[in-house]
Amino acid sequence: MTEHSGSWAKLRQVVIGTTDHSADVKAARAAFGLGEGFADPEVAHLSMVDATLPVAPGRYLEFVAPTDEGTSFARWLAKIGGRGGYVLSVQHPDPAGVKQRALARGIRVPVDVEAFGQPVVQLHPQDVGLLLELDGITDPATWFWDDIDPGPEAGAGIDDIVGVEVPVADPAAMCALWHELLDLGQPARPDQIELSGVYVKFVPGGPSAAWTVILRRVSVTATDPGLPGITFKLV
Repeated sequence: MTEHSGSWAKLRQVVIGTTDHSADVKAARAAFGLGEGFADPEVAHLSMVDATLPVAPGRYLEFVAPTDEGTSFARWLAKIGGRGGYVLSVQHPDPAGVKQRALARGIRVPVDVEAFGQPVVQLHPQDVGLLLELDGITDPATWFWDDIDPGPEAGAGIDDIVGVEVPVADPAAMCALWHELLDLGQPARPDQIELSGVYVKFVPGGPSAAWTVILRRVSVTATDPGLPGITFKLV
């Protein structure tokens, strides 16, 4: 099955939460040779500041930080030590169907809104291992930032997101749950889901925001920026 027929899902953005936004973004840009990127215009009303950094066409690293210490996001960051994996944004043609299947399983759906005229659903991290966002753009060749995306930086030290490793209590059960919710059939591997060229691998030891983000290195100058709470692996 191709991503153009039946159900499909495409990982678009790996979102990292931090209490040291300016320093973390500067470190990531320097380590990976990335440009300025841009700010998501939708997050300011959520009491957040962000930087969205294009890594590959239609694929992004995003760093977000709270601007209000009273928010649940700020409290969560304080609990985990100030930095960690926060959201995976996944493009899916039928977020309403995902929501229906989630509610049938007793999974909480804290967010069901529209952004730029498109449906957006988020599933509760305590139920699915992380804050999973489903963005309902039905054309897999189209994304929110097509009109403002400056594109990956020429000469960057990385050129794609390869995968994300997420610690959970039961990797096999979580993998099966994601396949069911996203309507992707049976898992090809018991601990891993393929999202249109990027994998999410569930590893033992969670639940935890201590993700490992695997990036494709194209220059020897690219290196791990060394941000405690999140690991970048270059391959």
